[in-house]
Amino acid sequence: MKGLDILKLFIYLTLMKFIVFLSVYFTSGQNFFYLITTRWDSKLFETIAQYGYVKSYLYAFPPIYPFLINLVHNVTNNYYISAFVVTNIFGYLFPVIIYKTFDYNTALIVELFPIYVIYSTLPYSDVIYLTAIALTFYFLKRDKILIASTFMGFAIANFYSVALTLPSFIVELKKSFIKFIIIPLFSGFSIFAWYYISTGTPFYYFEIEKNTWGVKFTTPISQANWLLHGWFTTQDWTILSIKLTPIDWLIRNLCFEIFFVILTINLVRLKDNNKWLYFTYSILVIIPLLFIIGTPAISIPRILLSAFPAFYSLRIEGIWIILYVVISIILTSLFTLWQIYAFFA
Repeated sequence: MKGLDILKLFIYLTLMKFIVFLSVYFTSGQNFFYLITTRWDSKLFETIAQYGYVKSYLYAFPPIYPFLINLVHNVTNNYYISAFVVTNIFGYLFPVIIYKTFDYNTALIVELFPIYVIYSTLPYSDVIYLTAIALTFYFLKRDKILIASTFMGFAIANFYSVALTLPSFIVELKKSFIKFIIIPLFSGFSIFAWYYISTGTPFYYFEIEKNTWGVKFTTPISQANWLLHGWFTTQDWTILSIKLTPIDWLIRNLCFEIFFVILTINLVRLKDNNKWLYFTYSILVIIPLLFIIGTPAISIPRILLSAFPAFYSLRIEGIWIILYVVISIILTSLFTLWQIYAFFA
């Protein structure tokens, strides 16, 4: 049955990806694929792959995804197609790891989640670190601590903020945490060393995040105020001539935050030996996002995907899974257009 389950996961995810394609095709015409693969961060990653870090603001993006794009470029001879291929390979791999680590229900719900569908299709790097984290949980369940540590280190190298979740692994590992933390610490050291060699300062990432992308730590109230009055949301954003207002961004974030908080709290009700690891890990993903402004505050729905273990608490079947699919299709189309014609995350 496992092979059949995996095949079904592939089919369902493929059908959802077609929603992304069709949404853009029917609103933009024949150039829809180029539009899908070259918007926002996608274009920046492809620029790094092609030309390197030619602009200072590009140093906010880790080098592993551009490196993989370059590898595939040797076959495709096209950067945006290469980026698309890399993202979608990991996009299909991630649900399989979720299935083997949690169960089929969790894998299905995660892969149908609109944010996952979009950012496992468009050339973004998120699915790379998500796959690495999923493999971390997979190998921890099998008591293979060093292998799990290796994948956690790889995840951190792809998305630095994941390092904030490291204390959650003490819950599961206790004394073995010292063994687990070695490679993530080495990964962190390598990141600082790379910035020092490339820019002359190991803290260049923080400078770029603050000075270029407007990242600062604040309070949840100040974050809400920034979303209502800040430089980003007050721009003239439109989706097919429909104007977005600052309140749209705030409500959007609140909906996603409440959804993930509820799922995370429900984890404690599970009869699973690892539930406290999943709970503390997910909480450590969610909480920092409530205390930040700048572009990460705009990308909260996408970053919340890091808390994917929270989906393990969502048990739906029968008519409810049908309702979930219908809502996912509608929101996938809406959020795709938001991403392409304005900026979603």
